[in-house]
Amino acid sequence: MKADRVDVRPERTDIDSNDSDLIHKHLDQAYSARFTITRAGGPSIGCSCTHSRMDIGSYAIEEIRHDGDVTLRADRVPSVVALFVRSGRADVVHGRLAGTAGPGEWVLASTGVGGVQVRLVGAELRAVVLSRSLLTEVAAIDTDAASVPRFTGLTPTTGTAGRTLEATERFLHRILTVPEPLESRVLLASAGRMLASAILTAFPNDLPADGTADTSGNAHPALLRQAIDFIQDNAAHDIGVGDVASALYLSPRTVQYMFRRHLDTTPTAYLREVRLARAREELIASDRSVTTVAATAARWGFAHTGRFAVLYRRTFGESPHETLRR
Repeated sequence: MKADRVDVRPERTDIDSNDSDLIHKHLDQAYSARFTITRAGGPSIGCSCTHSRMDIGSYAIEEIRHDGDVTLRADRVPSVVALFVRSGRADVVHGRLAGTAGPGEWVLASTGVGGVQVRLVGAELRAVVLSRSLLTEVAAIDTDAASVPRFTGLTPTTGTAGRTLEATERFLHRILTVPEPLESRVLLASAGRMLASAILTAFPNDLPADGTADTSGNAHPALLRQAIDFIQDNAAHDIGVGDVASALYLSPRTVQYMFRRHLDTTPTAYLREVRLARAREELIASDRSVTTVAATAARWGFAHTGRFAVLYRRTFGESPHETLRR
């Protein structure tokens, strides 16, 4: 994919060719991999491929057709790729996992780790491609996962899960393939998260079934706790949402979404609350002959003393001067 984020314009690429060199080059570039392609009974001579992709950065949707009996192999495909078979058959071997899909069925062609072998027999396909980082972000929002989810099977857990994924893919196909494709970053990002959630729901993986793996008594997802710890540790510094996101290798929008979903607040508001609490601790412990409210406010990132006083009273029910005079 062209980028590991959703801040790029949707971009369409197409190929319809029987030139094996051109097909190799196109597939290698599309999936950031090095493929070998063979036909049943011989090399890739005469191989015909039609491949259309709408790339949104951290995810993409595709329409694919390979004529005849074709096998594609790669030592590593870094993205997660799921195939929906419209006609023909797809047989996948991925490490120790194997899966087969016929018309109307899904199969996971790549989990983003390790080598893949995909045999396509008269196959007309639709496909979804996602970055592993997008899956990690989505998993972190709702579970205790702090690493990339590991898939444990290549076919959907239930028929309902497969149909849900198909409905999600169809929705994305409709909004992305109209004559004037949607370019709203907010909606494109939300659609990507929905697609990632559908993938994680459809295919068996090591995420906990109940959505939480935490046994410490803390119900917040691991990445949210890491974000909270980062804010707590760096509240005295000039930090913002972007710094929190960079520290956790997430997008700012994902950090904002986690705080809103689990704490019903924003990262900025949470940082302000932490700074107010630290300022109060400092005022309580300080000598008013040495410390001033203005100096304390400035140390904790409040440049406007009057604004600080309003927030302080609203939060603690007294003015900062009253706290300092104790």
